[in-house]
Amino acid sequence: MAENVPNGARQNASAWHAGTRPSFGVIITNRDRTAPLEACLGSLAVQDTPPAWVLLADLGSRPPHRSVMTSLAERYQVSYLRVEHDGAWNKSLAFNTAFRIALRSMPAVTHVIQLDADVILHPHLLTRTVAELRAVSAFCCVPRIAPRQLELWAPPGDPASYDRMLTQCGPVAFARAVGVFMVLPSGWLAAERGFDEAYTGWGHEDTELWWRVRNSLTYRKDITGSLLIHQWHPRQPGAGERGPNWPLFVRRMANSGEAANPAGWGDGRITESVLRPGVAAPLSTSQPCAAGTVAAQPP
Repeated sequence: MAENVPNGARQNASAWHAGTRPSFGVIITNRDRTAPLEACLGSLAVQDTPPAWVLLADLGSRPPHRSVMTSLAERYQVSYLRVEHDGAWNKSLAFNTAFRIALRSMPAVTHVIQLDADVILHPHLLTRTVAELRAVSAFCCVPRIAPRQLELWAPPGDPASYDRMLTQCGPVAFARAVGVFMVLPSGWLAAERGFDEAYTGWGHEDTELWWRVRNSLTYRKDITGSLLIHQWHPRQPGAGERGPNWPLFVRRMANSGEAANPAGWGDGRITESVLRPGVAAPLSTSQPCAAGTVAAQPP
């Protein structure tokens, strides 16, 4: 099942990358939420269509979590970017800073994927994404929510094992949600100046960017819940319609001609940068977070 809006007035995939097979960079933003991260990276490492690069954008995590992230980046041979920030959580700042670094220093890709740190991807998800992008420019998926104690696949990569994990999950609860897995054309995203950094805390920065997608690109949204598993965590404070970001979103919808981030974007203070192409499954047969039971970690 998919929400699909083809529109001749909007940009389609061929208008952005005529004749080019889609390629992907992945940006994962994080602060102090490392418990679910290895399961996420493990599912990226076994994709049958691998991403060109994966970049962890650490927005001011405390030392224990910073240490875990740098270790996981080394273990899975992905990139790590430390962005110093002691203010409120700002996913947009973390993502945009990483995206601008990637534009300058990582292999060029047709599309960038915004990926939450607490999801597990079906092993064929990026292959499915390539197929979707034959017809549209942007793609996103709605996940199913895992229970607090999720029995993980062992080892990662087997579709039947993924389906067994899926049976532990509830139904799709938020079919209208976006922001867990969004696939966006790199050129378009750069021209749009990324996520709007006015949104701090939790809520609506993803919806606002997808609203821009809907206004200018052809897109498809998978709402089956079969391609992504969202590891459980408590609901973030202020994420709903009554949260502090809601008035920003309402104003944005009423002023569609205004550009995001007019004073600049993606200028976070970088204090550590380790850039590597690709992603790799660990050489060791011991994968402490890739199998067994994972317990949800509060934020």
